[in-house]
Amino acid sequence: MDFTKKVFREVDADAMLTESPDLRLYLTGYPSSFGFVYTDGQESILFTDPRYAESAKAAMKGLFIGVEIARSADAVLDYIKSKKVKKLAVPFERTTVLQMRALKKRGLKPVDSMPAFISAMERKSEWELSLIGRACSCAEEGYARVLGQLKEGMTENEAAALLEYEMRRCGAQDRSFETIAAFGANTSVPHHHPGETRLKKGMPVLLDFGCKVGGYCSDITRTFLFGKGDGAFAQVYEAVLAAHNEALERIRAGMSGKQADELARSVLRGRGLDKFFTHSLGHGIGVNIHESPTLGPAGERQLQEGMVFSVEPGVYFEGRFGIRIEDTVHLTSRGAESFMRSDKKLTVL
Repeated sequence: MDFTKKVFREVDADAMLTESPDLRLYLTGYPSSFGFVYTDGQESILFTDPRYAESAKAAMKGLFIGVEIARSADAVLDYIKSKKVKKLAVPFERTTVLQMRALKKRGLKPVDSMPAFISAMERKSEWELSLIGRACSCAEEGYARVLGQLKEGMTENEAAALLEYEMRRCGAQDRSFETIAAFGANTSVPHHHPGETRLKKGMPVLLDFGCKVGGYCSDITRTFLFGKGDGAFAQVYEAVLAAHNEALERIRAGMSGKQADELARSVLRGRGLDKFFTHSLGHGIGVNIHESPTLGPAGERQLQEGMVFSVEPGVYFEGRFGIRIEDTVHLTSRGAESFMRSDKKLTVL
């Protein structure tokens, strides 16, 4: 699919210029630390520097995007000026004041392309879904390998590093975000930074992780016990799993992100646990780990077929333990379908 045309036809401009690495990756499928994608009604060009020129040309061979060398932003803007462009679409939220000044200095009128990107990136193509599916498979396989290697005395840092290593062994190109490995009371911190806490018998373990394949992300959280724990943990785990399953079974296209969130939140409310659910149910996933839509109390955007997002209810008891269960799912005409295949019943290692 020609994503440059898909986005450009939704903007009211003579041409579009995209520099932000994630949006550039979305348009081209090619990752680089420097580059600009120029698009108008006749052509699309990836401007990059000599470090990437050879591999970019190979990646773009036979596609709809040409490759040209440009050593600076000024060179790209000079090219745009030569095309007699007046209105130039750029993503306002990714554009600095200095960059805006450079556009206006050349007589260009900036218009915002970000709404068009958000709309286009929300609904995934079959090609995008296949890459996300592969990323989810790598994450799950890596997780399965790690379960057999966890041992008493291992630190959170070691567990996080092992998980990232195993995901790469399974074909991942990178992690989606900084892996969260939390042991014991640290599981009550939703975004805990792995440290030197060592694994002991009876501890809960929370692993929140994901990886990238072809530039697209996966996101998964699993919580389990390393040895037998107390009955309270198992009881709360069952409630979180019930909330997770309720959302998976009942989310449908046409409902808002707020309504989807309420499906899980109402289950926890019925168990007296909703006040411990301190974040949203989910977020969009694509080339970025957090994209539109938002599935939460403030999520007014309507869910549509083709969207990919997380379903991740969780409850957290400060200083004791936390439990989160998360899948990456995609929305179809039948409802929300999970990419994950691993068993989510409470695991006791």
